[in-house]
Amino acid sequence: MARDLSSNSLTGSIPESITRLTSLVYLFLEDNQLTGSISYGVGNFTDLKKLDLSSNSLTGSIPNSVILLSRLVTLNLGDNQLVGSIPSGIKSFTNLQELNLSSNSLAGSIPNSITSLSQLIILDLSSNSLTGSIPNSITSLTLLSSLNISRNHLDGSIPASLDRMATLQNLVLSGNRLNGSIPSTLANMGTLKSLDLGNNMLIGSIPEFISRCSARTCMVLSGNQLSGPISPSIHYCKNLRHLWLDNNFLTGPLPNAFTVLSKLTSLRINDTSLNGTLPAFFGRFASLNSLNISGTNLTCPPDYTACGETQSPETAFCQTCPSFCNTCGKQPPDPITTSSTSTSESSSAASGGGGVSMGVIIGIAVAAVVVLLLLVSVLLYFRRKMQQKRKGLGTSLAAKHCTEFSLAEILKATNDWSKDNQLGSGAFGDVYRGVSPRDGTTVWAVKRAKLINVDFQREILQMADKNHHNIVRLLGFAVGGDVRSKIEQILIYEFVPNGDLHKWIDHDASDPLSFMQRLEILIGIAQGFEYLHSFGIVHRDIKPANILITTDMQAKIADFGLMRAGEGTTVGTTRIMGTPGYVDPVYARTSKATAASDVYSYGVLMLVVLTGRPPIFHSARECTKITQWASECLSSDDWGSLRDSKMEAPEDAVLRVAQLAISCTVERTASRPSMAHVANELQTIREEMAGKNEPSDAIKVDAQMQEMKAMDARMQDAFANLNSLEVEF
Repeated sequence: MARDLSSNSLTGSIPESITRLTSLVYLFLEDNQLTGSISYGVGNFTDLKKLDLSSNSLTGSIPNSVILLSRLVTLNLGDNQLVGSIPSGIKSFTNLQELNLSSNSLAGSIPNSITSLSQLIILDLSSNSLTGSIPNSITSLTLLSSLNISRNHLDGSIPASLDRMATLQNLVLSGNRLNGSIPSTLANMGTLKSLDLGNNMLIGSIPEFISRCSARTCMVLSGNQLSGPISPSIHYCKNLRHLWLDNNFLTGPLPNAFTVLSKLTSLRINDTSLNGTLPAFFGRFASLNSLNISGTNLTCPPDYTACGETQSPETAFCQTCPSFCNTCGKQPPDPITTSSTSTSESSSAASGGGGVSMGVIIGIAVAAVVVLLLLVSVLLYFRRKMQQKRKGLGTSLAAKHCTEFSLAEILKATNDWSKDNQLGSGAFGDVYRGVSPRDGTTVWAVKRAKLINVDFQREILQMADKNHHNIVRLLGFAVGGDVRSKIEQILIYEFVPNGDLHKWIDHDASDPLSFMQRLEILIGIAQGFEYLHSFGIVHRDIKPANILITTDMQAKIADFGLMRAGEGTTVGTTRIMGTPGYVDPVYARTSKATAASDVYSYGVLMLVVLTGRPPIFHSARECTKITQWASECLSSDDWGSLRDSKMEAPEDAVLRVAQLAISCTVERTASRPSMAHVANELQTIREEMAGKNEPSDAIKVDAQMQEMKAMDARMQDAFANLNSLEVEF
């Protein structure tokens, strides 16, 4: 007998009466809204083979009676709120092939009895609060295909006997406190496709042997303390698709062995000490669509003369890699501009006996005409869609005080996109200063989109009526274009003249902010995000550069995701947005942006504003995240280090702000506070500080008495002077 009640929005607790169905073989209650604890009566399901209670809100501990389910093949209790430890009695699950206890709040160590699960194929204990070391005995699970114990508090070294797991394909140990070096025995794991050791405390160099596995498709070593060069043996991993080595102490150039990694889709080598020239062959990696080399000493290839000395390696790459053109809004080099040598060689080949036939030439010409017709059709389609919607859009926005402008007006306002008026440039567009041609006085910040967004009009409607004193206001928009020019999508914001927050907290700032000013700015930012989150709008790129400061030192959130905001509280995308150091690890891992993702980034921002340190900094050969450093300062009572040396601040207030920031950056998203809670807490700190600065009642009374005595003395002097006067009639 089976019961499948999954994904039905069921609420309440699991009824006790269900435990009377003792003949159940399968019970699926996952993906509901069930609460309460797991009944002790679950032990009555002695014939049960599959039990799935995942993705609910179940609380309490795992009942000991679960050990009576000796026939279980699958047990999934993941994504709940279970506490306590993993029952040692699980050794009775001798038939179990899949065990998932992930995303709970389980504590304690991994029990040695888990090694009795000799048939286990999948083991997932990730995202809990497990402590201790990884038991060496776990390697006796020789049938395991996937082992995930990431995002816990495990320490110690990686067991050297992992190679006993001859069938292991996925090994995920990231987000713990594992130390020591990477064991050499990993070289023997020929079936291992995915290896994730990121965000630990591993030291030493990247071993040559770790790359000698042709089956490997994913290797993540980010966020450790690995040093030295990247070994040329990386060329053995010809099937690698994801290679993340960022936030380590790697040095030297990129080896030429990278040239064989043509299947790469994602490469992260940012925030390392790698140097030299960015290899030219990256431009031939057609599948590479995500590259991060920020925070390195890599330079443009010398033969990319179009780059110029002022452009970054990222820009150079975008200009030469066709697969990046759509993502970054860059145009690849014109293939016609080749060297004279290449041209002559092509001419010789065309005229020789092995030249291109007339049929091929005609075929190419026909294909070119077809492509041109398709391009014209697409442009006409967008133009027609804009014309169909523009009338209704303008009517809807008129009531929201968001004005439509013509392209001619925009060109006049910005002096035809003059470089002198350019304020900045980002992944989604360039920003220009402009003056309204209608009144000649209103100053604009004009954002010119780089990429066409089919939801542009819907998103304008979504944001046009959002009016909050801590958010840069949308004043208007412009759309247009024809078959002879590209489609323009333009947004017009209010102009905020006092620069961004980064300028004000920079170490070279001539007029550093006081603690109270920083607190006011943080409160304003939190209130702005509280407002945005109430409409389901997620920013995804919170950092000082996106916080503008008014002339009265108030914060205004800019670049708040108009072109990437979604409805609801979750935004799905295949591209991770954000700035290294500020990005929520959960968002980076799942590609699902939520309000909790913004809360994490805001927590990092709080620490940056409080301490004056960047989100990731180097000290004593260590690459340190500000969240990790601040947590260590709090645990060691080194509160003074959490205060920017350029400002004075009460220690208790600094401590409370730091603690609040750390609570925003906890791993479990459900445990992070809301922006409303953060704003309220910061306001409480401000009010208490203001109260301490006011004189006490006793001091006030004493001051009043002193003033009264002084007044009495003045009056007596006045009367004395009056009596001494001689009055003449």
